[in-house]
Amino acid sequence: ALSSRSDRPSQELAGSAHNLIWEEHQRRQLQSLQDLKVAPPVSHWRSFDPRAFRVPAFLVLLASAVLGPGSFSSNVADALRISPPVAAVALSIDAWVKPPSYTGKPPLLLSSDSMKIAIAEGRDIAVPENSIFTARISGVDAPSLELLDTAGKALPVDGLKASAGVFSHEMTLQRPVTIVLRDGSTELARYPINVVGDSAPIVSLPNPPTAEARGRMVVDWLVKDDYGVKSLKGEIELADEQAEGIGFESNGVFLFDAPEVKFSLRRGNSKEETGKTTHDLASHPWAGLRVILTMTARDGADQDSVPATLTFSLPEREFVRPMAQALIEQRKRLILSPEKARDIGAMIDHLMLYPAGLVERTSHIIAASSLASRLRNATGYDDVKLVISGLWDLAVAIDEGSLEDARAELQALKKELEKALQDGASPERIAELMDKMRKAMDKFMEAMREESERRQKDGTASKQQPNRNGKAITRQDLQKMLDALEDLAKGGAKEQAEKLLSELDRMLQNMQPGQGQQADGDGGEMGEMLDQLGEMMQRQQGLMDETQRQPGQQGEGEEGEGQEGGEGQEGQQGQGEGQQGMGGLAQRQGALQGMLDGLMGQGQGQLPSELGDASRAMKEAEKSLREGDKEGALQQQGEALDKLRQGANRMAQQMQENAQGQAEGEGLDGEGRGRNDDPLGRPRATRNPDTGPDKDMVPTEQAIRRAREILESLRAKSNEQGLSDSERGYIERLLRGLY
Repeated sequence: ALSSRSDRPSQELAGSAHNLIWEEHQRRQLQSLQDLKVAPPVSHWRSFDPRAFRVPAFLVLLASAVLGPGSFSSNVADALRISPPVAAVALSIDAWVKPPSYTGKPPLLLSSDSMKIAIAEGRDIAVPENSIFTARISGVDAPSLELLDTAGKALPVDGLKASAGVFSHEMTLQRPVTIVLRDGSTELARYPINVVGDSAPIVSLPNPPTAEARGRMVVDWLVKDDYGVKSLKGEIELADEQAEGIGFESNGVFLFDAPEVKFSLRRGNSKEETGKTTHDLASHPWAGLRVILTMTARDGADQDSVPATLTFSLPEREFVRPMAQALIEQRKRLILSPEKARDIGAMIDHLMLYPAGLVERTSHIIAASSLASRLRNATGYDDVKLVISGLWDLAVAIDEGSLEDARAELQALKKELEKALQDGASPERIAELMDKMRKAMDKFMEAMREESERRQKDGTASKQQPNRNGKAITRQDLQKMLDALEDLAKGGAKEQAEKLLSELDRMLQNMQPGQGQQADGDGGEMGEMLDQLGEMMQRQQGLMDETQRQPGQQGEGEEGEGQEGGEGQEGQQGQGEGQQGMGGLAQRQGALQGMLDGLMGQGQGQLPSELGDASRAMKEAEKSLREGDKEGALQQQGEALDKLRQGANRMAQQMQENAQGQAEGEGLDGEGRGRNDDPLGRPRATRNPDTGPDKDMVPTEQAIRRAREILESLRAKSNEQGLSDSERGYIERLLRGLY
């Protein structure tokens, strides 16, 4: 009925009759609407959503649109998105500084919590020069990096590099800067970095070079650097000012290249190191001339030190035999004036006219005649250089006499043994080489004796340098040194064996026939006193150990040593009072003081005053022991031991100063009693281990045996079954390291 309100008659029925009918129809329709009733609304959602889940879904959509983090449109879009949303990347900052490897410093993590606290407290971050700064940032939209100098002025810097949403930057720090990381206008982090400059190394030559026997040059040097020295280099050049004046009369010396000198550091990147390097330059044509030694050091940053220079006369070998001296004199003339080659050749021929008693071997005469002939027929400087080299070899052969072959054999065996040590040869191979070396050493010592007798006979022995030690090195000393060398090599102590072999070679090179045949009487007497002092120090140390084990003044029922007996000797201790043990130690302490007083009486007041202080400390220690004062006794015994050591060191220094021609205690023919070391390089009992370089000490027999036991134990362990790969590899690396 309601819908009929909008009905209209069609045009075909238009007319008065039809209109009346249509009006009647509308009247009746209106009349029927008076009884019209409205039914409740009916929803079709019930057919597919009977539980009305659409209501909470609508509420969730409304809440996400209104309460979401973004704009209304983006929230609605996110709410209507069917695919899962992309996870947001959290803000992450990683920044660190890596110092150069040569500094030995670890990397510094700038983004750590502890570093953040340090920066917040206003502390600068100190890093070495040339350190690498690295930063990585993620979870940002518009990151940037700003570099500020100490005045806050911006410095040019490259932008951040982006890769897969991660922004990174790396740069080398060479000046103090402040690094600021930003995301848009928001500051993320600030790192004030103080760059510590890398100083150039320092090298110095504290003493002029000295000459050993046979003309070998010894150079003392000192290097320092804040992070460590990488290399050391030395160069030699001729000085303008010579003994005869400025310059040279001829250009002959300039035909020869400067001698090479090599220096090596014991440890890589050493911050401070002193060294003593030996160079055998006696055969160089410049020997005897004034030269300039220039040394430079280089650190890990390739910075060179200020050169250290020293002007001195290049050491030359002193020849004993007259013929050798004459040939060397002609050699010097030839070096300075090569244009006089023919005259010098004629002079050598004249020297060989009457060689009887001056030249022992016919081969030497033939060699000299050949050299003279080459000079007479020289066609250029190359011939002259060959003769200069040949004259040196001939002069050495004549001067060495029977020692030449023995020394050459020792040198060959020494090189072979060095190679065996470096290659990790088997103990059998080491034993074989050591046996050959012992035989060659016997031949050398016998040749040394014969040469000494020959020089005494022909009157040339008095021309060589006097003995610089109070005690000559003997064949037994050398044999002990070889035994220690073999034990070290077999025990796997490769580095110490090589060091001992080098020391043995130095001693053999410096040995000269006839040197050290007479012992210095004063040195021998003082040496005996030093030995007695060493024994006293051992006994004093033993008394301190026993005093330490005593129960003290109130202790009782503890075993002790040195109880008083009828004869005043040590007896078997049993259970007793601590006072009785203290009394026995007091008696022994008094006896030790009596020994020291007797020794000082022998010295007739010429011994160091520290020994008198040691005697007084011993007397006080005896008194404390009798009173049962353990702590007081230990203190006084320690003082006595320290004074004994000081007195022994003072006596050793006196021996060094009194030795003829001895330079800083460095002898030529081994170690005399004035040294702190015995012939094997080990500290004597009189040596204070706190005042000497114990790093060069040869291990004791006990240490060698212990090293051998460890080596055998590792070998046995490596053969066990069931070891893991990591365990077996670890043992194998240890075994390789022992060689």
